[in-house]
Amino acid sequence: MTDFHVEVVRLGKIEKHPNADALDITFVHGGYPCIIKKDSFKEGDLAVYIPVEVTLPDRPEFSFLSANERRRLKAKKLRGFFSMGLVIPVPTDIPAVEGTDVAELMGITKFEPYTAPPRVLGGDCEPDPTGFTFHRYTDIEPLRRNGRVLQDGEDVILTEKCHGSNYRAVHDGQRLWVGSRQQIKKRPEDLKDGAVWWRIAREYDLETKLAKFPFLTFFGEVFGPGIQDLTYGQSKPTLRIFDVQDVRTGEYVDHDTMAKIVNEAGLELVPHLYRGPWDPANLLDLCEGKTTLGSAHCREGFVVKPTTERWDHRIGRVILKMVGESYHTRKEK
Repeated sequence: MTDFHVEVVRLGKIEKHPNADALDITFVHGGYPCIIKKDSFKEGDLAVYIPVEVTLPDRPEFSFLSANERRRLKAKKLRGFFSMGLVIPVPTDIPAVEGTDVAELMGITKFEPYTAPPRVLGGDCEPDPTGFTFHRYTDIEPLRRNGRVLQDGEDVILTEKCHGSNYRAVHDGQRLWVGSRQQIKKRPEDLKDGAVWWRIAREYDLETKLAKFPFLTFFGEVFGPGIQDLTYGQSKPTLRIFDVQDVRTGEYVDHDTMAKIVNEAGLELVPHLYRGPWDPANLLDLCEGKTTLGSAHCREGFVVKPTTERWDHRIGRVILKMVGESYHTRKEK
């Protein structure tokens, strides 16, 4: 699954913008606030919803945007209200069919930032291990779009979403395998050459620790200096674990068992924000505020999942993310 969709949607309730007479507000999929021109739509209209973090083509519908806005559509505040994307009338060359993904038809692509030649993310790659699949981490769908997947009152765990790089490691009984989200990293001859993935393995002694839990992949986040723009006050790259998966079955471990394994391995979990009954009316604000990692950074948001693993026919594995307004707009300040 992927959270990149450009869909024809049917608009719900439209409200007046509290600070601008010429603007209205609607919530796409029930959770994405979008600011629109006053009286340009009415409830029940079909429209195209374009999410943030996309690159827009040279089409007349986007002529009112600057070149930078078309190159990377961002969330922003307009007259004091948060807006997460564009709502436009369905173009005449696009099928006006609710639910249709029109990204390819309109030439809209997911924004891909330029990545400079890596300084700390070095190291050659190697193929998948023989005998088992070293799975990549599951895609996490947005809560704003899929809020009804969670059942009111079910036992859930909310963890802080850390702004770093995905890390995975598994021991097959013979050796340790280490990877980023996309690649399996070959062990470098010199661990001082900036290969952060194997430096992390050495500093946390993963070869020894994970040998006690063969064929269990430990998924975590690496954050700190040289990783992303938020360093969380760390002096060096830091690892926190958020999931464990059995590579023999492809199944993720229930939360309580996972927490026990991580503790026995001598590793740390990502920060927990809440455990208890799912109550969206009172929990969504946990995506805002300062990080709990001991710095002045804003919180990126949270990840929520049931404490007992389950699947849903709409998204697959039930695990959802909620990114905060402060994180989206942090570079505007």
